[in-house]
Amino acid sequence: MITQRFNTDLEWRSNWPPNRYMYGFFQLLEYLEANIDHTKSNKMIEIGSYMGESTMMFASTGIFKEIHVIDPFEGTEKMNEEYGYTWDEVKKEFETNIRYFDNIILHQDYSHNVVDEFEDSSFDFIYIDASHTYEDTKKDIELYLPKVKGIISGHDYHESHSGVMKATNEILGSPDVIFRDHTWVKKL
Repeated sequence: MITQRFNTDLEWRSNWPPNRYMYGFFQLLEYLEANIDHTKSNKMIEIGSYMGESTMMFASTGIFKEIHVIDPFEGTEKMNEEYGYTWDEVKKEFETNIRYFDNIILHQDYSHNVVDEFEDSSFDFIYIDASHTYEDTKKDIELYLPKVKGIISGHDYHESHSGVMKATNEILGSPDVIFRDHTWVKKL
């Protein structure tokens, strides 16, 4: 398994025991459990899934009847460059991670190309973890904010990703919560 959150052997994580990325994501899942009505047929969008570990964890909660994943599986990716992963390896790991779930719908494209496939106010949760540039993060928030009727969230709200912080603050204001893995949350 070459995933990010579960792999504690990554060089950049060597001085971070315990695995904050995994525990921070668990905090997000607990937040969703407490703030989304489980008696409804909930739907979510995940923009940027990479190897699919977060997708698998969202699906494992049982909170969402439909999980729409948007990822082109191409372009520039820091993890690919640092560890020599190919997009074929990343896509194969994604498929391995989601193999037990039939409620995951993959849209293999860029988020701005598929936004019109989704009705406004039809999603309970949107999670943004794609390009971390200011321009791209801002565009994803602006395009997908009308699609959500509950909670919008994203990853890497941290100084090392100042574009994420700036775009989030400009459009949504300060996050309601920031978890250990730098996931931000805004309840609408």
